Amino acid sequence: MGGRGSKGGARGDGRRVYRREPGDWLWANRAFWTVALLALSVLLSAFRFVTLPQGGSVTFLSLLPLWLVTYFYGPRHGCVAGAVFGFTRLAVIFGVGEWVNFSPGAIVLEYPVACGAVAVGGLLLRGFGPRRGRECGCGRGVGRGSGARDEGEEDDDVRGDVLVLRVGYLVGVLAMGVCYVVSALLFYPPEAEGLLPNLLACVAYDMSYLLIEAVLTELLLLLPPMLDAILYLRFVATTEKGDPTLRSF
Repeated sequence: MGGRGSKGGARGDGRRVYRREPGDWLWANRAFWTVALLALSVLLSAFRFVTLPQGGSVTFLSLLPLWLVTYFYGPRHGCVAGAVFGFTRLAVIFGVGEWVNFSPGAIVLEYPVACGAVAVGGLLLRGFGPRRGRECGCGRGVGRGSGARDEGEEDDDVRGDVLVLRVGYLVGVLAMGVCYVVSALLFYPPEAEGLLPNLLACVAYDMSYLLIEAVLTELLLLLPPMLDAILYLRFVATTEKGDPTLRSF
């Protein structure tokens, strides 16, 4: 196997000692990657390149980093991180002077609950999703580790990872949209007369911009380099770095 990292010496008990590299702290650093992804999501949410006629803005893929927190670390962690992101987003919106519905129910549903609901897609992880810390199957076109796994098993792992990444994202966005629709029905003036017409109007308003962003994101996730980057980033973010002279890829 090819070497990676710095060479080490030997201790008196025969065990090798390896000098840590500057980037070693990035491996399996849950706090760092959670904060980094949430910060990226907040930053991307500021770029609204489409504003629909009926209202609602399409952001530049801001929900993808939020979903990746769940994809990396599971739905429980993703739900808490999403709630934190919701309050952060509320603070940013209020800080820049945008209108906010200060009804307590609307604030709770539209920010911590809606953003935390993106983690609902992480329930797919329990079935056939990513197995964190495995040595192989973290991307395509990368070298193999020392684990004795055949190529078919690795391909199945990658297909399962990609399926959860794509479908889980859509489920999470749908869950967020449901929270927005419920909030609109409960805490905003009716868009149309009657329950059903008002429901359809709320769905059209809230789901339209979410759907556009979801389609753009799914198109991005069709690109093999993007998939490889996400799978490799997940591997780094969830795997303890061991012997630096061994290759996991």
